[in-house]
Amino acid sequence: MRRIGIAGQLGLGFAAVAAFTALLVAAVLAVTWAGLFDRYVQERVQASATNFAQVAGSAFHTYGRWDSNALQWLAETARANSLRAQVLDVSGAVLVDSASLPGASGLPGIPGDTAETTGSAGPMRPPVVQAPVYVGNVSVGAVRVASLSPGSLLTDSDLQFRSASTAGLALAAALAVALATGAGLLYSRVFARPINRVTRTADALRAGNLDARTGMGGEDAVGMLGSTLDEMASSIQAEREFERRLTADVAHELRTPLQAIQATVEAMQDGVLPADGEHLGVVRNETVRLGRLADSILELSRLENRSVPIRRDPIDPAMPLSRAVEAHRALLESIELSVVTDIEEGSTVSADVDLLTQAFSNLLSNAARYTPEGGRVSVGLHCDGKQAIATVADTGIGIPEEQRDKIFTRFWRSDEARERSRSGFGIGLAMVREIVEQQGGTVSFFSNVPEPGTTFEVRLPLIKKRQKV
Repeated sequence: MRRIGIAGQLGLGFAAVAAFTALLVAAVLAVTWAGLFDRYVQERVQASATNFAQVAGSAFHTYGRWDSNALQWLAETARANSLRAQVLDVSGAVLVDSASLPGASGLPGIPGDTAETTGSAGPMRPPVVQAPVYVGNVSVGAVRVASLSPGSLLTDSDLQFRSASTAGLALAAALAVALATGAGLLYSRVFARPINRVTRTADALRAGNLDARTGMGGEDAVGMLGSTLDEMASSIQAEREFERRLTADVAHELRTPLQAIQATVEAMQDGVLPADGEHLGVVRNETVRLGRLADSILELSRLENRSVPIRRDPIDPAMPLSRAVEAHRALLESIELSVVTDIEEGSTVSADVDLLTQAFSNLLSNAARYTPEGGRVSVGLHCDGKQAIATVADTGIGIPEEQRDKIFTRFWRSDEARERSRSGFGIGLAMVREIVEQQGGTVSFFSNVPEPGTTFEVRLPLIKKRQKV
């Protein structure tokens, strides 16, 4: 059997809810209507009994006794109105019963025929209403009335009216179910259309078509779902492109030293170059470069996997920052970069001094790599009462705005950085972020483009010193 789609499921759901609602309303109305109708009929029959009692009282008052003609007329009038009436004297004896009149045999509620004009034709079927007969203030008897319809006070016309009302209610319920089902199917098709679009787009993405998009928007839940799926698809596509670029970058970083080593070794084997210290030194330098790349990748992987032991000791962040500056001062001055420091001492953070020194060193190496000769590198440290804020600013090439969201991604380098001879592996800033975040801090940056310069800012939470007792 073919699986019912979401439109069909919604349509069936609307139909089921409409049917249940219609049945519930019909049941409530039927019970309520039946109660009200029975009460109305009972009140009507009670009014008939009261009228009969008044007529009987008038007849008794006129003749000073019960008149057989008047009693006969009362019984015939009751039977003509599909009622059974009895007139009782003050002792409760039945004076006349409409069921005992000639021709009453075969009527509902009348067990048999009798020629007697007085007496009883059997008990009256409940419910029964009764009204006293008064002459002045003296009770001289009573009139008892019941319907000839079995089990209720409803007459045949009342029963016909109730049957017609019930049929009309059932017809209204059926129409309500049909209309609700049709409207539900129509709405479900409209509602299911964007969901089907999302499903088709997801299937296309799963099949490898990363260009598939829903093109949906809006503030409703389905529109937001389609928009989120499009954003996710764009993110996946960007990640795939980045993976391709990353693979190319790693291959390039590996290929360059390997080609240099291969060319030098083959030249020495062919006798084109002598196997002296100079050419062996080229092989050694390229091998060292490959080793640095492998070490950097391994170190970053260990940091991300939390496999590097981290010591969280109370330290002054001025110490690792000053160490990093002194370690890079000779390099910075050798490429004609001026170094300006403004480091405040006396604050305390909880951090690993060696890892923090490495993070600051990476920032300084990055500044040295991308700052032209004659530029300036500024290093600062100050506190705002809650955090220690370390900054490393340069007057280098800057970072284009469209590339800033990738700055801390491993192996990523801007296009300008790729063209510089001193460019590294693109791992340093990823390591900085990992180290700082593991110390409970944050790292951010801002860059002035087209004006030169980039500033990196490392924030570490301060800890209070214990007071000596």
